[in-house]
Amino acid sequence: MRLCERAVNFVQVMNEDGAVRLCSWLRDGGVIGYLTKNTLEEIYHSEEARLIQEMHACGDHSNCNPNQCPYVANNTVDTASVDMDEIPRFPEALYLAYENICNYRCLMCGIPDCMTKADAKLLEDKYTKIDRELKKALPYVKHISANGLGELFVSKHTLQLLAEWEPLAEPEEVSVMLETNGSLFDEAHFRQIANLGKYKLSVAITVLSFEDEIYRELSGTRQSIDKLIENLRYVRSLREKGIINYLELATVYQDKNYRQLPEFSRRCIEEFGADSVRLRPFDPWGEAGMNEWLMDVRNVYHPHHKDFLQVMKNPVLSHPKVHDWGGGKESGLGPEPYVKTRTMFSIMNGIFCDDFFLSRVKKYCDGTKLVIYGMTVVGKALASRLKNDYEVVYCLDRKMDGMNYAGIPIYGINHFEDLDKDVTVIIALHWSEDMIKTMLIKAGYSNNILKIMDLTGEV
Repeated sequence: MRLCERAVNFVQVMNEDGAVRLCSWLRDGGVIGYLTKNTLEEIYHSEEARLIQEMHACGDHSNCNPNQCPYVANNTVDTASVDMDEIPRFPEALYLAYENICNYRCLMCGIPDCMTKADAKLLEDKYTKIDRELKKALPYVKHISANGLGELFVSKHTLQLLAEWEPLAEPEEVSVMLETNGSLFDEAHFRQIANLGKYKLSVAITVLSFEDEIYRELSGTRQSIDKLIENLRYVRSLREKGIINYLELATVYQDKNYRQLPEFSRRCIEEFGADSVRLRPFDPWGEAGMNEWLMDVRNVYHPHHKDFLQVMKNPVLSHPKVHDWGGGKESGLGPEPYVKTRTMFSIMNGIFCDDFFLSRVKKYCDGTKLVIYGMTVVGKALASRLKNDYEVVYCLDRKMDGMNYAGIPIYGINHFEDLDKDVTVIIALHWSEDMIKTMLIKAGYSNNILKIMDLTGEV
């Protein structure tokens, strides 16, 4: 079978619960299991992983987010695809990002809000379990990456794993990718993981601006740009010595910094010796509020969108080392969020105030057991509205697996094989409904699958 390599070899451990996701650019998050509950081998061969891989093997990329995936955005998925006869016991690539700790508070990043306030001992116990499971797989890994969800040089467990890593493969077959904000990438910090220099070492450093004021604002730091520039010169020296084999400098472009992209790209190449310049578009981590909407200049409704298009015509941005992950496409975020808020209000009004809502439920659902997919505000409202008159047997939500709401158990789709599928499923999300419906059908939910709009009458 032929499928995108990330559906096989992008295995990322992404938080203190050991959540493992297969590709980080999927619309539904791509979580396939938890290392605090199962082994990596079990997770890698889970039903959730199989469903993702099956979609890719069929050429179905409807679950891929083009605002994050450069292959979908640029129509180059096939160049990143591989032919495979069977899935190996362990992945050849691991992406370590489970400590979720950072010394920055970047405006567009959700990690500062994710930094856990859990009991320190409980947290260490979780990390110890994750480390133990990872060490079983690490000898078989040929490519390792860290961090991507936090700052590498303040992630002590990740640094320890990297310092102790002894892959079975020959050094020339091994590669490493380090992702960092660069603020601590100096000689003293790099010395902790200098052993990685014997492999093919790539480094990606994200810099949100070379202008001090904007750099501090977007990065949420008091540190001046001068320290980062000093570190970039040190990194360049490592590149020139061949210790680093590939250097990528990156930014996340948005309303505050898009006008600087040409000069930013020029300096990355000429001053800091970048092999590649990654221009990644801003994409909200969750539901976009007004602040997020104002950051997204790729949105055709944004007041600076036309000016952004002019900036992107600058010849510097056509340099072969410069790569726009946005693919020249608009984001699709749509009208300002108050329009979306009105849509949400209308749906909630339909659930609680529309005299015909229950008659629609009876028409479509009478005599069947119910399952609600997506425990957002709408999903919870549906559960509360229907649980007394209908048998809501369970709910589905990746992020709330193992929890319950109003006494109703919630499962992630890694439990598909064990769940009763002779049910009516109501998709309580008002985005990606077609993709979710396709996934549910493939998982065996063929009885009756409804969208929330079928019950509220919204379009």
